[in-house]
Amino acid sequence: MTASPLAAPKTTKPRLRRPRRGVLIGIGAVLLAALAIWFFFLRGGADAEPYRTEAVRRGEITRSVSASGTLEALVTVEVGSQISGQVTQVMVDYNDRVRRGQVMAVLDPQNQRSAVEQSQAQIASARAGVAQAQAQVALAQAEYDRQKYLFDRQIIAQAALDTAEASLRTARANVASAQAQVRQAEASLRSNQANLGRTTITAPIDGIVIDRQIEPGQTVASGLNVAVLFTLAQDLGRVQALVRVDEADIGQVRVGQPVRFTVDSFANDNFVGEVTQIRVLPTTEQSVVAYTVVVEADNPGERLLPGMTANADIILEQKQNVLRVPNSALRFTPADVETEGEARAGGGSPFGPGAGGQQQRRAGGAPGRGNMAAAVIEELDLDAVQRAQVQPILDRAQQEARAARRSGGGAQQGGQRRRGGNPASAAAFNKAFDEIKPLLRPDQQVKLESLRLRFAGGGGRGTVWVLRDGEPVQVSVRTGATDGSYTEILGGELKEGDQVITGGGPRRTDARAQQQAQRMAGGGFGGGGPR
Repeated sequence: MTASPLAAPKTTKPRLRRPRRGVLIGIGAVLLAALAIWFFFLRGGADAEPYRTEAVRRGEITRSVSASGTLEALVTVEVGSQISGQVTQVMVDYNDRVRRGQVMAVLDPQNQRSAVEQSQAQIASARAGVAQAQAQVALAQAEYDRQKYLFDRQIIAQAALDTAEASLRTARANVASAQAQVRQAEASLRSNQANLGRTTITAPIDGIVIDRQIEPGQTVASGLNVAVLFTLAQDLGRVQALVRVDEADIGQVRVGQPVRFTVDSFANDNFVGEVTQIRVLPTTEQSVVAYTVVVEADNPGERLLPGMTANADIILEQKQNVLRVPNSALRFTPADVETEGEARAGGGSPFGPGAGGQQQRRAGGAPGRGNMAAAVIEELDLDAVQRAQVQPILDRAQQEARAARRSGGGAQQGGQRRRGGNPASAAAFNKAFDEIKPLLRPDQQVKLESLRLRFAGGGGRGTVWVLRDGEPVQVSVRTGATDGSYTEILGGELKEGDQVITGGGPRRTDARAQQQAQRMAGGGFGGGGPR
């Protein structure tokens, strides 16, 4: 049976194309990227963090040099034996306290005692020889007298008298020789008696036994190197620490400076000492040059033992009850006022705000209050000769610093000056300080190093931000010494109790990053969306 020509033809529905899985993944990745760009770059300070503040208080500013070393007794004596022999008795042990002259050990004295007896016999023999020689002198003297009597009467010849005289002189010489043998035997006796006494080992000082090297029955062999039997520490009520100070810091260390140190055994206790000696002999370890500084300290209760490791801080400068702020407050600048704050502070200076900003030049380009050369000369209290030597060095450094700021600190990005000091400017002044240092007296060198540290931490001028009525307010200050955590405030508008801002606040928005993010976002969504 055939189909009717009037029947409608059979049609199929067209299939819808499903989007590919890769396209969906690409769209999702773009959306995630856009969300991340908005969160990190475009949202600005909408999700601001609260300001972190700290109250301005008075406290202590301490500059110090850190070093480590080993504790030792002030006087340590090694007790040895000058003779060989077998140990028969040991009368002291570790940690025993001994008095000077106290017997600590005894060696077998048999050989030395025999030597003493032999010397005594030699003395007796020598003395007998003296008596015999003296008898020969008497006989020779009598013979000479007879020959002389006969010669005077011309009974004998001259030759007979000369023979008698020679015999007399020989007899007298024999007496002198015999007496010398007596003295030699006596000296030998004293030496052997001394060796006999050395068989008893006694303490040379009052102290405590910190080491013992012998046991009864052991044989002591004496040679070129004296055998060490005991080690005594004279007095543990006072100890010394030999600390190694790096060559970069040794120039600031002086005899008499206080030292604070700790030991691992008493980590919660601080001990106080004093620098008593700076040894000029350097020690080099792995190309690091250091010098040994001797620190003496009291040892209450004799808790500090020889050999302990001392972690010391040599106090270079210490100021009590000074107004201070945390260093983080001097580094803080709010994100939304960065341009104004840095322009006002002169952020191009390597030594902190104010050292090279608007205050550095007056009309006509003359140096103003910010003149670093004049400030350094005034601070160091230079005499006329030193001023003539130092002034050209500082002027040259200041010119290099200005040139470095003009070349490296004047570029702007998005209307904002780049944060931070110019490293080239800082290097210029550090180089100048190195040239100046040999021209100064020791007390001036200490001031110079203090200036170097002050400039590195604030440069004498600084800016902090104080939170008042919930808003940051800029306050200019003059800074002094710093210990790395806090900086002394010498002057300015800051008062005790002010809440200085140390961090937090609106999120800093990088304009260049925003532009790049916007281009990325525009590129990702422009052109009608993903293909």
